[in-house]
Amino acid sequence: MSGPHIEVSDLVASPSLLEGLNPAQVEAVTAPDVPLLVLAGAGSGKTRVLTHRIAYLVATARARPSGILAVTFTNKAAREMRGRLEGLLEDGVQGMWLGTFHAMGARMLRQRGDLAGVPRDFVIYDEVDRQALLKEAMREAGVDEKRFSIGSIGGEISRAKNDLQGPGAFAAAARGFTESQAAKVYPRYERMLEANRALDFDDLLLKVVRMLEGSEVALGRYRERFGHVLVDEYQDTNRAQYQILRLLVGEHRKVTVVGDPDQSVYSWRGADLRNILEFQRDYPEALVVPLEQNYRSTAAILRSAGAVIQENSLRLEKQLWTLGPEGDPVQVGQFYDEREEAAAVAAEILRLHRGGEVGWGEVAVLYRTNAQSRALEEVLLRGGIPYRLVGGVRFYQRKEVKDLLAYLRLLANPRDRVAFERVINVPKRGVGAQSLAQIRDAVQAQGGDLDTVLRDPQLAGLRGASGAGLSRFAEMMAELREFGSGWALVEVLDWLLERSGYRALVRDGSPEGEERWGNVLELRGLAAEQGEGPALQTLPLFLEQLALAGEVDQLEDGSRGAVTLITLHQVKGLEFPVVFVTGVEEGLLPHSRSLDSVSALEEERRLLYVGMTRAQRRLYLSHCFQRHLYGSPRGATPSRFLKPLSALEGTSGWGAPGSFVAPASTRGQPLVLTRARDALLAEATRPSPSEPAVARFTAGERVEHARFGRGVIRVSEMTPGGEEVVIDFDGAGRRRFAVTDAVLRKLG
Repeated sequence: MSGPHIEVSDLVASPSLLEGLNPAQVEAVTAPDVPLLVLAGAGSGKTRVLTHRIAYLVATARARPSGILAVTFTNKAAREMRGRLEGLLEDGVQGMWLGTFHAMGARMLRQRGDLAGVPRDFVIYDEVDRQALLKEAMREAGVDEKRFSIGSIGGEISRAKNDLQGPGAFAAAARGFTESQAAKVYPRYERMLEANRALDFDDLLLKVVRMLEGSEVALGRYRERFGHVLVDEYQDTNRAQYQILRLLVGEHRKVTVVGDPDQSVYSWRGADLRNILEFQRDYPEALVVPLEQNYRSTAAILRSAGAVIQENSLRLEKQLWTLGPEGDPVQVGQFYDEREEAAAVAAEILRLHRGGEVGWGEVAVLYRTNAQSRALEEVLLRGGIPYRLVGGVRFYQRKEVKDLLAYLRLLANPRDRVAFERVINVPKRGVGAQSLAQIRDAVQAQGGDLDTVLRDPQLAGLRGASGAGLSRFAEMMAELREFGSGWALVEVLDWLLERSGYRALVRDGSPEGEERWGNVLELRGLAAEQGEGPALQTLPLFLEQLALAGEVDQLEDGSRGAVTLITLHQVKGLEFPVVFVTGVEEGLLPHSRSLDSVSALEEERRLLYVGMTRAQRRLYLSHCFQRHLYGSPRGATPSRFLKPLSALEGTSGWGAPGSFVAPASTRGQPLVLTRARDALLAEATRPSPSEPAVARFTAGERVEHARFGRGVIRVSEMTPGGEEVVIDFDGAGRRRFAVTDAVLRKLG
């Protein structure tokens, strides 16, 4: 492939920007102003190429910083890019738009959202708020929550928005019973969002498309503003993001996209692999530059990952290579069950750590489903190995943080009924479920205007303690709006803590209370960082930043002092010296839901490829003969994805003493068949049956669940499938779980 013509003046203008780049990276950085696809393999330096191309455009006067829009998929990636650019550009990134698609959408809608019917003071609902509204919309639409989960209905609506379908278009195209039920909920959900002056995450894309398509003024403004548009992780874009990009670059076509079809793993979020595979169809004049030199992994790891991904057909051909060392062989082990697998993982981590080869924070254990973390957590706890569980309760989802943010949201948007319903009785004010229903009716009678009801609580017709409680709450919020508008945000938060009684509620003298208070102080510190400006000016941006914060964004590379437990979907964009990929089995990886679809099966193979290419120095893959999932033991078969590894040199077995581990692979004998045979023999000669299951939890214990937060065990009982518990959660109501399927941690 021939490179672009590079002017000597360009090279002289900014020679330092090209130092240390390989020839393919130089070609991408200095490419002319034509549509550019940088086909960036894992660990090939794509962030460096993207930042250096931006800096090169500025240094050679082909673009002003304020004329550049650079889009990433995580806040973490945006922060890294911003930091690098500030080191490359003498005048920094002043005026440049750099952030996620959703952050960009929120910014555009703040500026010109009125052209699409969006109020500029909108709030952004996170997943918890969204589910609360969906539940109410389902109830209003007569959709039975016992038959159709909030997740399934919400998923259908989310897919509709990502496909740019409004309620009418979605209803017309609905197929099947679930879609028909979602079509009944969708318009009601939209009306509720509008009444609350709120947008969900999908709206941050859909409304921007509507604004750009419906307003020549808005489209002209942003086309003129952004003379160069650059997009990272292009393989993960959905239809709405694709359309935004097409609209913005429709005239000048100065677009650079960076991505890798082999790392597209988010179709369930609406990502469309065709966007990158058909880039040259959309832009026939496009230049394609493959980045194939890998700077992350050893040759042994790259060879194994390449053997796996080459089985896929939906890809653009490339071959990763490295000038680095051959490295240790990729280890493939078979174990009897998930407990033995976890013990082997822990033993190997301890061996490496005690030998001084790795620190705790340099190790990651990956799995396909969150349920797989339970056995790993138990063993790591017993072994005294520190770990962090990505997928546990995020800081911004903890009850005390959500409560205080709801108070602040209500200050910023007096019509936010979801925020109001969260805190009207926290601390308790005598406003129970029946009183809340009366308030809802009153708000509906006022056209969805909650603020009118709060200004005149008698409209709700409440009597006694509930009426007095609502009046006290209304007076508190009115007082805050009247006198606190000029206070700094941290002063508003301090006032709320005292005036509402929330400080006393949290600091109840218990160890848990002190832990909750620590979270409150952390939030207070974030509020203090907003400076001394008036709260009503700083609050919207503060709430927007917190709403857009991602879970993996909270993983700080330099401060990890613990082993990371994380799903394969969440690990994208991260890297670790040592990686374990567990549960590489049929029905798990590939997942059982993917077995009837070629495209879904190929995405599962890409998921394993992503996990393998996170490893820098050591990579371990494991599978079991039997696994307990969803309450009962099931036979497990090694994943078909392992078969290409059987013919590779540099692959061997691993495990703890006593584990059922297959010998090193032998050419001519498929690895997966060897392991299955050995596991069957081991089971046949097993000396005694496994010990009977025993209950791990008792009624009255306080526990924490990775998704639903903290609660109290009400019932624990043994069933044929294992232990099942009933839990009353502080913020999510009563739930029943099979213990083997639930990630539960005892508190205190």
